[in-house]
Amino acid sequence: MISVEEAQQRIAAAFRPIGTETADLAHLAGRVLAEDVRAQADQPPAAISSMDGCAVRAADGDSPRRLIGEAPAGHPFKGKVGAGEAVRIFTGGVVPDGADAIVIQEEVDREGDTVHFNAGVARAEYIRAAGLDFKAGDVLAPAGKRLTARDLALLAAGDIVSARVRRRPRVAIASIGDELSRPGEPRRPGGIAASSGYGLSAMITAWGGAPCDFGILPDTAQEIATVADVDADMVVTLGGVSVGDHDLVQKALGTRDFTLDFWKVAMRPGKPLIFGRLGTTPLLGMPGNPVSTLVCAILFLRPAVDAMLGVDPGGCSLPARLRCGCRAMTARLKRPLAASDARQSYLRARLSQEAGETWVDAFDLQDSSVLSTLAQADALIVRPPDAPAAKLGDRVEVIPLDGY
Repeated sequence: MISVEEAQQRIAAAFRPIGTETADLAHLAGRVLAEDVRAQADQPPAAISSMDGCAVRAADGDSPRRLIGEAPAGHPFKGKVGAGEAVRIFTGGVVPDGADAIVIQEEVDREGDTVHFNAGVARAEYIRAAGLDFKAGDVLAPAGKRLTARDLALLAAGDIVSARVRRRPRVAIASIGDELSRPGEPRRPGGIAASSGYGLSAMITAWGGAPCDFGILPDTAQEIATVADVDADMVVTLGGVSVGDHDLVQKALGTRDFTLDFWKVAMRPGKPLIFGRLGTTPLLGMPGNPVSTLVCAILFLRPAVDAMLGVDPGGCSLPARLRCGCRAMTARLKRPLAASDARQSYLRARLSQEAGETWVDAFDLQDSSVLSTLAQADALIVRPPDAPAAKLGDRVEVIPLDGY
C-alpha cells in the first residue's frame, strides 16, 4: 500500500492540461482560463465623479461660481470649466475639462445660476481617476484561474466578450456489479440501487468536467473490458477493485493494454483504489461502497480534473493530502477520538460555531456503505496514520464538504 499523499502525487503527475476552446462571456462561469485575459479599456475610461455636486477648479478657493452646464452620467459636459465657473455634476458623470475637484451637493447653495459653498470645501478625492480600477492591457484574470461570478463582472467591465478556456475533460463512469440496477428499475434478488455514479457525476460537473455515464456492467471480464473502447480523457470504474473472486477489473483490463501504476492506498474508507492506464487513457478504479467512492473522488479525482484543466493551485502550502481545492482547515473536537491505525482515516462529521471557535463532531456510524451520514455531514475529519488518541477540544484537520 502507498500513502494518500503519494497516491495524489502520482495521479496528478499523470495528467497534463487538455485542449482549449473559445467561450462567450455569458458562458464563462466555472470555466478555467487557458491564457491571461487582459483589459481592452481603462476602467473608468475617464475621470468620474463619485458624488453629486459641482465640478470646479480648486484654485478658485471658496468664492461663488457661475453654473455653465450639467454633467449627468452618460452625458459629458462638452465645454471647459474656467475661472469662477462650475458644472453641476452627478454621480458617475465625467469630470469636465478644466475641473479638478468636486464640491458635494450637501455643501452647495444655489441662487439662479450662481452657487455658494457652505463649507468652502472642494475635494479631489471625490474624483475617480481614469484607470483607477485597471488600465487597458492589465491582466484581469490569469491563465489557470477558475472563473467566478465576480470574475465575469470584472471581465465585462474590461470590455471582454469571450475568452480562451480549457475544454471540459470527458470523464467516463462505469459502475460494475451484478447486484446493481438504476433507481426505479426492477430490483433482482439481493440487488441494490446504483447510487455512487450520480453523486460522482455531480462532482465532476461542479469541478468543470463533463461526465459520461458508461452504464452498469455485469461481473464478467468481457463486459468490464469494454470500458477500453470509450472515447474519454479519463475512465473511472466503480466497484470490482478489491481482492474477492468477483473483483475482476484488473483481470479484465489486463486483456486490453492496461498498465497498473498502483493498487491499494493506506486510507479508510477507500483502500482498494486502482490507478493505471488503458493504453494512453488514465483509469481510476474506485471501490464500490458509495462513501468510499465519493471520498476518493474528493481526494483523487478532483486533482486529476484540476490537472487536466490546468488549474493554478494558487501557491497553496497545505500538505497534498489536504489540498482538495485548498479548502482544508482546523477545528476543535467536540468529543474524544480513539487512536488511529496505520491507515489515514476520513471521518464524516458536523461543524458548528461556538464562542468564536469552529468545532467538529464525528458521527458514531462510519461504515463505508452508509450514505446518510455523508449527506448529513459538512466536513471530513482527517486522522493521520498512527495518530494518538485525541481529547475533547484538541485541534484536528478537517476538509469542509460544502459544495460537494
